[in-house]
Amino acid sequence: MKQKLPYLLEIIWLLVAIFSVSFAILRTFSLGFKENIMLYVIALLACLMYGSRRYLRKTREGINQDKQ
Repeated sequence: MKQKLPYLLEIIWLLVAIFSVSFAILRTFSLGFKENIMLYVIALLACLMYGSRRYLRKTREGINQDKQ
């Protein structure tokens, strides 16, 4: 389970990013961009978290493979 947790967290951040972008786009068509800026900020933060989690996981996997 310890090795699956970083991958699971990575997938969760990816899903948060996808859902927040899609929700922001849908609300932008109905209400306008100015009222939905925070949704785009949340989507951006989720994308950054996904990227950082993926980078850390890949780096740790590389370090673990070098030790073996």
